[in-house]
Amino acid sequence: MNSIKTSNKSRIIPVILFSIILSISGCDKRSDTVRKSLDLAESLMESHPDSALSVINSINDSDMTEYSQKARFSLLKSMALDKNYIDTTTFDILQPAINYYIKKGSPDERLRTYYYQGRIYQNRNERDSALHAFIKALDNIDRCRDSLTIARTLVAQSIIYESYYDIDICTNNYLKASQIYRDKSLKNHELDCLFNALDGLIVLENKEDADEILKSLISFKNLNEKQKKELASLQLSYLIQFGSHNDLKNFINNNQNNLIYDDNSILNLALAYNKIELNGSAKQIFKYLDESNMTYDTLKYLSIKYRVIEDLKESEQALLIYKDYVDRLESINSAKFEQKSQSIEERHQMELQAERDAQKNFRIVCVLIGGVVVLILVVIILALVAKSNKTKKVLAIQKVRTAELENDNLKSERERLTLENTNLQLERDKKVLEAENLAHRVEVLEGESESLKALLDTPEEIPMEVQKAIQTRIEMLNSLLAGYITDNSKYEEPYDIWVKQLTDNTAEFMNSNRLAFQASHPKFIRYFEEHGLTESEINYVCLYAIGLRGKEVGNYMKKRSHVNISSAIRKKLGIDKHDTNIGIYVRKLLKTL
Repeated sequence: MNSIKTSNKSRIIPVILFSIILSISGCDKRSDTVRKSLDLAESLMESHPDSALSVINSINDSDMTEYSQKARFSLLKSMALDKNYIDTTTFDILQPAINYYIKKGSPDERLRTYYYQGRIYQNRNERDSALHAFIKALDNIDRCRDSLTIARTLVAQSIIYESYYDIDICTNNYLKASQIYRDKSLKNHELDCLFNALDGLIVLENKEDADEILKSLISFKNLNEKQKKELASLQLSYLIQFGSHNDLKNFINNNQNNLIYDDNSILNLALAYNKIELNGSAKQIFKYLDESNMTYDTLKYLSIKYRVIEDLKESEQALLIYKDYVDRLESINSAKFEQKSQSIEERHQMELQAERDAQKNFRIVCVLIGGVVVLILVVIILALVAKSNKTKKVLAIQKVRTAELENDNLKSERERLTLENTNLQLERDKKVLEAENLAHRVEVLEGESESLKALLDTPEEIPMEVQKAIQTRIEMLNSLLAGYITDNSKYEEPYDIWVKQLTDNTAEFMNSNRLAFQASHPKFIRYFEEHGLTESEINYVCLYAIGLRGKEVGNYMKKRSHVNISSAIRKKLGIDKHDTNIGIYVRKLLKTL
């Protein structure tokens, strides 16, 4: 019965392990699918935001196993909703990105997160919170690469600053954004920013910069009808502020069809008529506005109409209009003050919340520090107790080790004496071996000298140049022999000089070397002559015969073409380049012939 239970367990364990492996591999596969979908959505975000949103909505929440994936999904979905003009007023979707990217994200990820956080605040009409988010978004723009989000953040800030009547910052932001859109070749976005910037510069009465922006706008080609009318309306505003009566008249006459861009542009035309003293035409515009259902800036309407009616000497009506204008202006100023007070109160509440958070964090830090100090004290006490016990143990061990060390010292002394005796014996053996080697070298040199002398004494006639080469070698061998016998380097000096002189002259040495082999090994030289080798090729072969290797032969001859010489010799001797090394072949031939 027990054996049956054991058998069942042994079968269950592999099944469980297999299931775990499948689960892990399945998770990896799902995670990879999510990553690819997010990559696709991000690639479609600018050109096809509707398709990007569809891809994001197709992702299953349960397939996202990593928090970084959830954060990326959260941010991309918020981007897609915003680009599809779906305004959100809650942080349900964006919150995972806020929680993750604000602390752990790259500069670009933090930029995007803060920007879309600000967009949600804008949708909730919480302008101060939105402005704070946009400011945080631009904190690290020097390290950001997402220039489009930077431009959008600058534009979003401008809208808020415009509502605060901070025209200066608003205009500067539009100019910065226009530069980014120009670099990205986004003409329509650049135009919108330049239109707004020019409007701000006209209000600020900054003619110098306004002239530069207007010149840039006029240089644009292929404007659509809407853009042409907006540009004409801004040109009219520019001339009202900076132009002469004649400039205004000429411009109105030449651009009648483009001056009415929107409802408020009609008021600009009325103001222009007033400035060039065509108040009758201006009055007709107000009559047209009164009879239509058009919407316009009421305060601007009253301020211009008052000037027109007053210039037409209709004092009673002008007074009524002026009174209405003052009442509305006071109402707007009151609303502005209330709005500003509310904004100040909101900032104060934010500062109080930040202070409370800082105090809370300080208390947490103090508690953590206190805990660490207590822990350190406990560790120190435990360490002191352990050190005391360890000291006692170390003293006992030290006594034992001292006795062992004394024994080791005695043993080491005996080993040292034994090693010295061994070294003395090796030194004696070395001297004996050196004496034997010297005797052997002397015997070899004597044999070589006698062999060369025998060649000179042979009855066969030897050419004079060969005799001369043999005689020179005998003299040098005698010098080298005397040096080995007497162990005196002075005897070797003539040999060293001869070797240097001879080897320094490559051609002379190679000829001498061949002549020596011709005298000592005539069959060896004859073999190469019979195979058609030239004298210079035989000189080359004799370098291998004295023991040089291919690289050494090339270095000595100082010719890069020695490989070609070797190839020609191989061909004449019938040696394939894969058969054998030419040096081995020559030395083997020297021994056999």
